[in-house]
Amino acid sequence: MSEHDQILVIDDHRAVPAGKVRVPTTSAAGPWRDRLAAVLERNVRAACTPPPVTVVHGPAGSGKTTALAAWASAATDPVRWATLDQRDNEPALLWATIHAALGVPSQTTCGGDHIGDLVRAVAALSDPVFLVLDDVHELREPAVVQAMATLIRHTPDNLRLVLAGRVPPVHLSRLSLEGRLREVDGHQLAMTGPEAAALLAEHAAGLSQEHVEPLLARTQGWVAGTRLAARWLAGEDRDLAGFPAEDPFATAYIAEEVLGAHPPHTRQFLLSTSVCDRVSAELATALSGLRHAGTVLPGLVRTNSMVVRCDDVPGEWYRYHPLLRDHLRAELARTRPGAPQRLHRTAARWFRDDGDLAAALRHAELAQDSDLATELVESDGVKAVTRGQGASLAAVVATLPEERLAKPRMAVIAALAALEIPDPLAADRFLSRIDGTDATPWPDEDRALHDTVQSRRSHLDATRVPRQSRAKPTGDTHIDVLSRHARGVSALWAGDLEAAESELSRVEQTCLRDDLPWLALRAKAHFAVAAAMRSDLPEMERRARRALHLANTRGWQLSWPCSVVYVVLGAYAYQQGDTAEAKRLAALAVQTAPAHQEPTIALASHSLTAFVEFEGSDDPHAVVRTAARHWHRLGGKRVCPRVSALLLPTLVRMALRVGEPGRAVELVDSGHSALEGRAELSVLHAILHAHHGRVSQARRLLVPVLAGTMPPLVATTTIDAWLLEATLVDRAENPHRAHEALAKALRVAEPLSAVRPFLTARRSVRDLLAEGAGRFGRLDGFAVRTLSALPAAASTTDPLTTRELELLLELPSMRTVDEIAESMFVSANTVKTHLRGIYRKLGVRQRRDAVVVARRQGLL
Repeated sequence: MSEHDQILVIDDHRAVPAGKVRVPTTSAAGPWRDRLAAVLERNVRAACTPPPVTVVHGPAGSGKTTALAAWASAATDPVRWATLDQRDNEPALLWATIHAALGVPSQTTCGGDHIGDLVRAVAALSDPVFLVLDDVHELREPAVVQAMATLIRHTPDNLRLVLAGRVPPVHLSRLSLEGRLREVDGHQLAMTGPEAAALLAEHAAGLSQEHVEPLLARTQGWVAGTRLAARWLAGEDRDLAGFPAEDPFATAYIAEEVLGAHPPHTRQFLLSTSVCDRVSAELATALSGLRHAGTVLPGLVRTNSMVVRCDDVPGEWYRYHPLLRDHLRAELARTRPGAPQRLHRTAARWFRDDGDLAAALRHAELAQDSDLATELVESDGVKAVTRGQGASLAAVVATLPEERLAKPRMAVIAALAALEIPDPLAADRFLSRIDGTDATPWPDEDRALHDTVQSRRSHLDATRVPRQSRAKPTGDTHIDVLSRHARGVSALWAGDLEAAESELSRVEQTCLRDDLPWLALRAKAHFAVAAAMRSDLPEMERRARRALHLANTRGWQLSWPCSVVYVVLGAYAYQQGDTAEAKRLAALAVQTAPAHQEPTIALASHSLTAFVEFEGSDDPHAVVRTAARHWHRLGGKRVCPRVSALLLPTLVRMALRVGEPGRAVELVDSGHSALEGRAELSVLHAILHAHHGRVSQARRLLVPVLAGTMPPLVATTTIDAWLLEATLVDRAENPHRAHEALAKALRVAEPLSAVRPFLTARRSVRDLLAEGAGRFGRLDGFAVRTLSALPAAASTTDPLTTRELELLLELPSMRTVDEIAESMFVSANTVKTHLRGIYRKLGVRQRRDAVVVARRQGLL
């Protein structure tokens, strides 16, 4: 070592290399460097007495040294630095290193009071002293650790001590209790999205923002891993799929810096357990054969070895960093051929015995062991479905050889798994395998399961006649609860709400008792649909909220069963007049909807989307065309009549509002078969007659509905009927009867909290509500709330009269002035006079512009 490579402390027997007491050079990326420098500056200079001790700890490569070096280089006051190593486990050498870093001579001989000497030397300095001790995890000797603990406890008032390492060498709980401890851990050191983006831009200009999210998913912000990945991605024809296994630099770094610190038996332990995404002590023992796995895993967490405790699952589970796990798996496959498959088999059996069928199926698939996979599917497949693990079951079924699915039970379970994705075409293929099989009687369990699968399959196809699953219990809890759920859904779509709610309620109770939350979620969602079909909006919302709460607690809020929940909640918000919330929920319903959905729910989802988009659309004609296309594609099939009754009135009004009466007639005609003999059909025809000004015909159709002799399928139909009656008699200038009709509409709507029918009725309803304020008795509160939800009148200096508003509603149609005059029972000259008033008040000169401005102001 040259003279320039070392400095000598006063004690002639000890020399300290200059590199140990020099601040390292750094090339840290800008945003990350600046953030950490600010964090360190705030912590190190925190005001407290005695002075704070800052501890920077994290795994290898987390950027501890780099961050501190960047801070030290930019600090306004000089920062002293000492990089520790194994030689500093000799007390005299440790004190020599610290004295050399501080630049103060030692006055103590061997065996003297080193700590007192250091404290006196530092106290003699006039300025504050900032001392960084890097790699403190290298200190292991008890005497040295005790000396460090004493220094930390009795830190001089003008010394700011910073300790950096993978793990502090001493316990710091007392410092924390005294308020002196300042920590910067691996989470704070990890790179954020913008910092990773800056790093990518620094390494390769061709890398875009789209690389940042998958990069952080793999590296989790680990600084070394993020830098290595950015370097890897900068090469030609590279992606993250090959990192880190195909990158020699990353492989060498992980092997040397992360795994090199562990003894051979710990490295073998990590290799054996890396086949699992998460591992417990018991599972680790089964995989590695190491009996004391229960102490190894917590030890790896404690020493910042890129192993963390899982906070998202109950029990003592651990997870390896993704890059460490991928490296270990690649190394296991390279060094121990056949070991991954053997370990996956062990994991599959362990998870099956532990009750985690999804993990068991996944490991059976990775083990490439068809015997084991077949065994799991046949013995635990139905149980996997009731526990929400159908997707894992379907993935395993897809790997099985054809001959494994020859048995009827296997084919039925495979079809059941396909319906969980849901993939009805795959289910049909599996079911076709057992058509024409021999007449050997099936066991009751297999027959009941087959009936259930057939019933569930019919729910996804509106052209099929629904099949009822067997009501006779088999004694198998999982088969019986699936059968009951299928019966409940069949009854629901058939319109038998009493039977549907009875079956679905019992499914919920069974799921609660046997801890089957996935099936409970689906039952709760259909239970909410049943309330919707009863037009019981408050109960519908309560049931849907309970279903969503269950989904949120399980992390299933974006799973496909939640699409039904979002449709129901969106419908509730829409009925309440909250279009913005309804639009948000409709978008969630579309986002979570599976490729194959129950036709009734699919139609409701498409219709809800049309409803919320119509009001603010720049092209309402396109919205109506799209909604009508969905209706003709789905509405003509086996869709629940009650849902047709709920949706059709709004769709018909939308078509009329955009001046497409022909399309409105087509929609009404399409509902004839479902609504024959029901009040809904009469109300729909009355809406058409009213639009064309045929008041007497419209009122004639409403008579049996209002008298109660023609029963409605849904309560909102009665509200629509009374509102239409109020509008028609108001048009005939009979305000007293209009007020009575409006009061009856309010009486039906109030217990349902149904506001939307008033929003979609003609604009004269607002005037009737305003004029009748204070005369609705106990319904006054609901009337005021409904009035406040209605759109405000047009913001013109001269408001349109009632007659002008009625004429304005006719302008989107293609009818001539004479035709409009005939429908309104006035002369053509009167219509022209009203038109001139409309044009003047809206500030336009022609009919087309009047329609545009009226829509913008909410008049149409």
